Amino acid sequence: MQKDNQPKSFMYGAIILLIANALVKVIGAVFKIPLTYILGEEGMGYFSTSYQMYTWMFIIATAGLPVAISKMVSESSARDRHYEVRRILAVSIKLLMVIGVAGCLLLYFGADFFAEKLLKNSGAAYGIKAIAPAMLFVSAMSAFRGYFQGLQNMIPTALSEVAEALGKLIIGFGAAYMLASYGMELASAGAVFGVSCGGALGFVILYVLYRKHKASSQLSPTKGACESDRYLLKKLIKIAVPITIGASVFSLTSLIDMAMIMRRLQAGGFSMSDANKLWGSYSGYAFPLFNLPPTLINAITVSIVPAIASAFAKKEYATAASTTCKSMKITILFSLPCAVGMSMLASPILNLVYGQTNAAQTLEILAIAIVFVSLVLVTNAILQATGNAMVPVKNMLIGGVFKVIINYFLVAHPTINIKGAPIGTTVCYITILGLNLYDMKKRMKITFPLIQLVLKPVIAVAAMAISLYFVSPIFAGYGKLIASAAPIAVGAVVYAVVLVAIRGIDEEDIALLPKAEALTRICKKLKIIR
Repeated sequence: MQKDNQPKSFMYGAIILLIANALVKVIGAVFKIPLTYILGEEGMGYFSTSYQMYTWMFIIATAGLPVAISKMVSESSARDRHYEVRRILAVSIKLLMVIGVAGCLLLYFGADFFAEKLLKNSGAAYGIKAIAPAMLFVSAMSAFRGYFQGLQNMIPTALSEVAEALGKLIIGFGAAYMLASYGMELASAGAVFGVSCGGALGFVILYVLYRKHKASSQLSPTKGACESDRYLLKKLIKIAVPITIGASVFSLTSLIDMAMIMRRLQAGGFSMSDANKLWGSYSGYAFPLFNLPPTLINAITVSIVPAIASAFAKKEYATAASTTCKSMKITILFSLPCAVGMSMLASPILNLVYGQTNAAQTLEILAIAIVFVSLVLVTNAILQATGNAMVPVKNMLIGGVFKVIINYFLVAHPTINIKGAPIGTTVCYITILGLNLYDMKKRMKITFPLIQLVLKPVIAVAAMAISLYFVSPIFAGYGKLIASAAPIAVGAVVYAVVLVAIRGIDEEDIALLPKAEALTRICKKLKIIR
């Protein structure tokens, strides 16, 4: 019975987070899109620089430890060691608070050095200081999120993410608006200060939910054996360090990449001001749109770690393999049309969202990487959940090296300039994905059903691309909304119809969704499935 329920439990959690992430992205769009009108390319350059600096520190608190907590909680819960589950949380809170305090102090007092010396963008110093307190709250949230995810309860994570986004929107946008008259440096700092406030709100929500969960829990807090705190801390670090190193390596590579882009643009003949505007166009306009689908896919990666870890703890290897293949199929079915559609419709989408198309060429290239980024996120999670945490580290390091090398040469080329950045990103993720798939096949002995997994989605998306090619010019002169929305609607319908016609989805896929029995009956009546 457990084997049948495991994939459903995994998908239920993934869908909850997918809905939450979609809502967070809507809130983020309400925040960032109007923000571009206040800050412009100059202010978005400062905003992106300070946020990227924070991201590197943020990765340390949110990349490895929540995954490790989730994995350990899932394994202990599967063995009915409920007291150990509580001790894992207690140990992780202490560790993460040390990291949070250290990160906050480092960002605040090192802001001037990071902005002026490391990133060559001195205007971002105020923003780095404003975002420093976020480290405290994000670190604390990471412990509770990992705990709930390990119990395969994704609702607290989902609610805290929405609360965090709302706090960022209300405080960040309000502060940017009020400070705009004092210059873009302070206005961008006000915007990123919203991240700190959002983190505080998210933490409060999580803590309240934890207290309610603890009070209502029917499980004995002393049930089951428990290892010592010292042992749990060592195990936590042992699991988290490879994951954190991998994410930190890639985040650090991105940080170096950002500093390199500013330097290489200037080496190519651009002034610091013009280089900042090009960077702001890429990072503030193209990158948020590109990042939307992979962020939604992150819901699958969060759910897959405890699901596969639990299956491995119970030696249910067939369940783990099934969950692996299903997660990859869902990722491809979602990310592939997003990649092709966003690339082909880059100009109308940018025009609709931002009222300008300066970043169209970079988005056309960058969007192709969506499918590779999404699959890298999922395959990383699978490898981590099965005890191969160092494998993604190695593969991301190799991909990061490719990215830096490509950016170094292409960004300084006067005619390529900022377009070299998305080229480097795409090559980077293609490299990582190829290495991940090789290692999964070698270490996990998984056989991928290539026809269902790759061929049928490719056929469906090819039909979608053909329809977009002919439909887009027809609607180009009908205003911003119709020029982008109409081709998207036509492409989505074509993709869905072709996918159904070639049996690209089956009853097993629908069985993983909420209300599966009712959906299955409807799909059979409509002859979507047999």
